[in-house]
Amino acid sequence: MGAKKSDDRLIASLETTMSGLSFGTDANGWVKIEEKTTDGVPGVSLFELTPPPTPTPMPVPRPSPRPHASANFLPMEIVELILGFIDPGAQAVFASTSKVCRQWYFASQQFLYRHPKISGKNYLAFVRSISPTSTNLKASGLGSLVKRLDLSRIVHEGKPSLNARLLHRVQASLEVFVAPQTSFGHICIVALGRCRRLRSVDLALLSTSIVLEDLFRHIGDLPDLAVLHFPRSSVAADDSTRFRWPPRLQRLSLGGSILGHLLREPALPPHLAQLSLSHCPFTRLHSVIGLLTALAPQLTTLSICYPMPCLPHNALDTLLSICPHLTYLLVSVDYISSHFFDDQSLPERHPLRQLDLASSGNLGVERKVSPNDVFIAAAGALHALRIVRVSSRLGWMKDPDKIRDVAARRDAKRLRQDVGDLVDMLEAKAEEAKAEEAAAGEAGGGGGQGMGGVGGALGLVGVWEFDGDCGDLRGGSRTRYT
Repeated sequence: MGAKKSDDRLIASLETTMSGLSFGTDANGWVKIEEKTTDGVPGVSLFELTPPPTPTPMPVPRPSPRPHASANFLPMEIVELILGFIDPGAQAVFASTSKVCRQWYFASQQFLYRHPKISGKNYLAFVRSISPTSTNLKASGLGSLVKRLDLSRIVHEGKPSLNARLLHRVQASLEVFVAPQTSFGHICIVALGRCRRLRSVDLALLSTSIVLEDLFRHIGDLPDLAVLHFPRSSVAADDSTRFRWPPRLQRLSLGGSILGHLLREPALPPHLAQLSLSHCPFTRLHSVIGLLTALAPQLTTLSICYPMPCLPHNALDTLLSICPHLTYLLVSVDYISSHFFDDQSLPERHPLRQLDLASSGNLGVERKVSPNDVFIAAAGALHALRIVRVSSRLGWMKDPDKIRDVAARRDAKRLRQDVGDLVDMLEAKAEEAKAEEAAAGEAGGGGGQGMGGVGGALGLVGVWEFDGDCGDLRGGSRTRYT
């Protein structure tokens, strides 16, 4: 290797200044630097000992990785969207998702406390988590997440003070409230009136007497309250009690002795469309007929269930004539007879779409109404009827092969055949109505989408059997006739 071309004077000056080195030129005229010869051993070129370093390219600066650049990361909005597809009542699922990681814990928290499942075992722990103290010194933000508060499983574990404190903590977001069987006093009613976003109040399980005047004083001005269930127990009221109905009340469930006080009220809820009567042990027929007559222009849904022991066996045979706008009816067979389906008891072209026949199971009740009675009515005045649901206690869908008695087996086969005829007729009428609507839509320039609502699809037409109580069709299993 060479460094730079030079002349002899430069070489001479370098030898004088650098001892121990010899300078010379090679054949190409480049300066050659070597160590001086020692004891006959030739020197080694310094350039051979220390070759010039190979140029290294400068490293390109890379951006530092983001803390959440992992492939397993999802934005909080996406996680909340995923959790939003889960059933709100699936508390076990939300409890599991909250254990995935810190992010999923905070995302699952709002769903976990939205519809909490409270029982006697976790009641006190839930109260401590929502309200650590009785004052606002140590407030908890979990109360603002609760939208449904169901205390129906609380019997002896609660206290009125704890329930009132709980209502106070969740008042900003509470929409649905179900009262416990006990431990619900005046302070709880006061706290209930402060929950301004309430849409449903269920007091049906209360075993203690409440004062109607106090109740209406605090819940009468709730702006969004649409559903109200009165307790089945006695209700303290007198002739001076005045009902202060919530402005948007649409569904009302009456029980106990409130029906007699309600008849003395001159103003009924103006938007009431759904009414339920049950557990009225002292209610007379004239009270029921008077209330139904007053509400007949606006009622579209009606439920009258067992027990109402003061009603005779055929008390409600003219029910559909009294309420000509009903689209859904749940009635106990204990209070109707086969004349309920006669032309004299039915107005022409009644809009009833769904009929539920419940039963107490008392002896002889199963023989009061037969599938042929419903068949005749559906072929005539009840032209819009599409769904019929009956209690299993009526025995319409018993399996004949499981009955040993010959006469009973023959009756079961006849009933199932009659039910099959009823299903065929309901499906045929649904097809006819759908075809008529399609033709009307084509004539009017529309697409003819068919009948909507209950009878819009053949899959929602037929006869079902349910196993639940006559007052709770949501409970128990249902079987469709096939």
